[in-house]
Formats: sequence, structure tokens, C-alpha cells
Amino acid sequence: MTDSLPSATIPLVPAALLVVGFPLLLLLLTELINSGQRRHWTLTPTLRALRNLVVPALAAMLFVTDVWQLPADTIFVRLVQTGFWLCLLYAGLSFVNDGVFGAATRGSWQERVPKLLRDLTRAILIAIGAAIIYSQVWKQEISGALTALGLGSIVIGLALQEPLGNIVSGLMLLLERPLNIGDWLIADGTTGKVIEINWRSVHIETLLHEMRIIPNVSLYKESFSNLSRPTLERTETYDMGFSYEHPPNMVKRAMLELLQTTAGVLRQPPPEVHTLNYGDFSITYRLFFTVARYEDVLPVRDAILTRIWYVARRHGLQIPFPIAVQYRHGESTSPPDPTPADLLERFPRYRHVRQALLDADARRGGAGGGAGTGAGTGPGNGAEGSAGRELSPAGARVLMFSAGGEMLPFGSTHNGFTLLVEGSATMTARDSDGVELQIARLGPGDFYGEATISAGRPSELRVVAETDVTVVAFEAVQMAACLQRSPGLATEIGDAIEARRRATTAIRQHKAAPVT
Repeated sequence: MTDSLPSATIPLVPAALLVVGFPLLLLLLTELINSGQRRHWTLTPTLRALRNLVVPALAAMLFVTDVWQLPADTIFVRLVQTGFWLCLLYAGLSFVNDGVFGAATRGSWQERVPKLLRDLTRAILIAIGAAIIYSQVWKQEISGALTALGLGSIVIGLALQEPLGNIVSGLMLLLERPLNIGDWLIADGTTGKVIEINWRSVHIETLLHEMRIIPNVSLYKESFSNLSRPTLERTETYDMGFSYEHPPNMVKRAMLELLQTTAGVLRQPPPEVHTLNYGDFSITYRLFFTVARYEDVLPVRDAILTRIWYVARRHGLQIPFPIAVQYRHGESTSPPDPTPADLLERFPRYRHVRQALLDADARRGGAGGGAGTGAGTGPGNGAEGSAGRELSPAGARVLMFSAGGEMLPFGSTHNGFTLLVEGSATMTARDSDGVELQIARLGPGDFYGEATISAGRPSELRVVAETDVTVVAFEAVQMAACLQRSPGLATEIGDAIEARRRATTAIRQHKAAPVT
């Protein structure tokens, strides 16, 4: 009977180890945790679990077994041992999670592992650990516990059919892998990006940054579209109608050039334009374009739709009004467009050029050059994204470019002189390595058009609109005649052209910074 009672003599060595070692170990772990927080260690949560759970549980187990010396078969000792091993199991799982997934970088395989798979693995490890603890600490057969657990599972399964259905559906989705974290889906009428997959549902973030939660059973039973499979590239379409007056091949060439020069549209697969059908009031064309990922669809579509208006104006393409709008031939609800002569009135140094326009119109009985709408391309119109009107009798034309539109591309044989009257643009050149550098920033009153001096030579410069830009473009012959009447303006233009030539040469030789 006396063998079952604790000894009256306290062992000095185990007691001393607990009194001295326990505080020192806590102090050491605390310092490591503080250092880990400052240095952002991924194993800091594991160290915290060791300090707060494992070490106190180990101290309690050593106290009751080695200091207090309670028999190992008592319920109290087994409860303490069970608590220690559970704390150690928790710390071990935390170590695995922090070591494998704590330092996951963006796009790595660790980040793409679904949370549901991690939870399932954790549950299996916990079940294995609990079985070992039950067998070794409590000295019981696992088969009996499994039998009782099976009977209880039947009762729980009948009571929780719907939640368990979501769990089973989640496991089936996990095995089939039709979606991953980061994929874009169209499911249950919602388009969004998958940000979490758990036991019950899939969390989707919509384009409006709303959280939509879709149960796993809905995804498993119903069909959905994965916009990130089989590739991240997405091909989109847009239907556009133009008047019957324009030949389809002409419209298709203009729209295809627009797609090819829009930022974000991939060259492979190449964009396409198809004639779709002949409607009541217009011929409908379908534009096909491909972007690198679904997130690019909206900004690229916006750029295309914005530039269509400018391209239509440039080529004189008519976009039919809705059927509800009635208008008579010759009527206009908007004020008349300014003529080249009207725009030149803002710049006194171009007074001789303006007077030449007025004189030419007067000789032909015109009311002001450039008021009509044309379909051809003229000087100053080397790229997409512009809108313009026919050349006036003096060879002048008003053009409009959208922000970001290429006004003069590299290698263009631009045969004319172009004056900016509204907006701003940048002029760039390429160095010997092909890197594009800015040599000038153009504003109202500035010009481009070195082809006026050397017609037919490919342009070594590129001009891109920073904002919406309005320009007046002149043919080289007419502009040269006007400059003969204004030697001062001719000298000023020649000096500017020479300065740009020197800046271009310096950039090619890596000698100078861009000229502003």
C-alpha cells in the first residue's frame, strides 16, 4: 500500500533542474522570439508555441513523474503526459507549416497549394498523432476506438449532410484540380479571381473588389468556366458597325491597323477583323484581339474603343447613329469645325502661312479650308489614333490624335510639315543599342516634319501624343512656297531641325542627355 504513495523525499537533481533550467529555457526562447520578430524569421510562431505550450507542459510532466514521483499508471499522470504530447504535436505541425509555407514567394508552388489540401494533411497528421498517444500513453487498442468512432460517424453524418457534402465536394475538387488559387472563374453568374479554397467554399474576389463565397457543392454539381485555363492568354471580341458607303476591305484594314498598334494587344496570335453581317443600317465587323491575362481585358478594351473614334474620323468612316435619332441631310447640332486658317490665327509668326491659305481659298471661292470629311491619308498622318478632314486647296489639313497615339512612327516617309495647335507630344530617337530616348517635348506652336527639307527619307524620329492633340498638317510643296515668303520663319524652322539632328546624332553616340 505504501508503494502507491508519493515519496516523502524530494529528489534534489530533478527539482534543481526544474527550478534553474525552466526559467533559463523560457528566457532563451523569449530572446529568440524577439530577435525573430525583428528579423522576420518564418519560424517565430513555432518558437512561440514552444515557449507558451511545450516547455510548460514538459515542466509539468517532469514535476509529477520525477519530482512528485506519482505512479505512471495514474489518471492524473496520463492526463499530464497526454497534454504534453498534444502540445508537442501542435508545435511539430507549426514547424512544418512555417518551414514549408512560411517563406513562400509570390508565384511559388507553396503559394499555389490550396488551403483545403493543407488542412486535410494537417487533419491526417493529427489523427495519426492522436492514435499513437492513445495507444502509448493510455495503453489501449486502437481497434476499439475506431469501432466506436465509426458508429459515431454514422450519426454525425446523418445530422450534418449538407456541411459534409461541401467537404466531400471540396475533396473532389482538390483531387480533380479544375481550379487553383489565382485562377479567374465565371461561376454562379459571378466573374472573379479565386483567393481561397477551404473545406466549405471557394472565395472569389470580383472586379469590383467584392467577396463572393460559392459553396463547394455548387461548383462540383454545376458547370463553371475557368478563364485561366488552358493558358493565361484571353481572346476577346468586339462588334462594330460602319456605314454601307465604305468598302469592307477598307474598314477592315483600318480596324486591323488599330488593333496592331494598341498597347496590350499580343502579336501572337495576331489580331483579326471579320465581316460579321449586313444589318438594317450598317455593316457589322467583329474585332478579335488577344491579351496576356484576363486582368488586361478591361484596360485594353477601353484603349481600343477610345481609339476607334479617332481612327474613324481619320479615314472618314461613318459610325451610324442609333435608329431612334433622326436628322436631316445638311443639318448639324454641333458647331462647325475650325479651319486650318482659324487655328493658325493663334500663332502670329505663321501669319504668312495663314494668309496663303486664305488667298488660296478666296481664289477658289472657298469659305475656309479643310471643312469637309475625307477618307484618304494626308501629310502628318503617319499612324493610328488620329482624326482629320480633307486637305484645303492650300494643302492644309486638320488632324486629331488620341492620347498615346503615334503621330509619326520610326521609318515613316512623312512628306509634310505638321504644326501642333493643341495638346502636347514627345519626340524620341534611338541610340546605337536601339533604346528609345526623348529629345524634345512639343507643345502648341511647335512642329515636326523634317521631310519638308528632305522629302522621301525615312524618319529617324518618333512622335507620340501625350494628351489629345490637334495639329495642322501641310504638304511639303505648299509649305516650302510659304516659307519663301517668310525668311525669318524659314530660318527659325531650319535652326530647330538642325538642333534635333545634332541631338539625334549625340544620342546615337551616347554623348548627350536628352534635349528638352
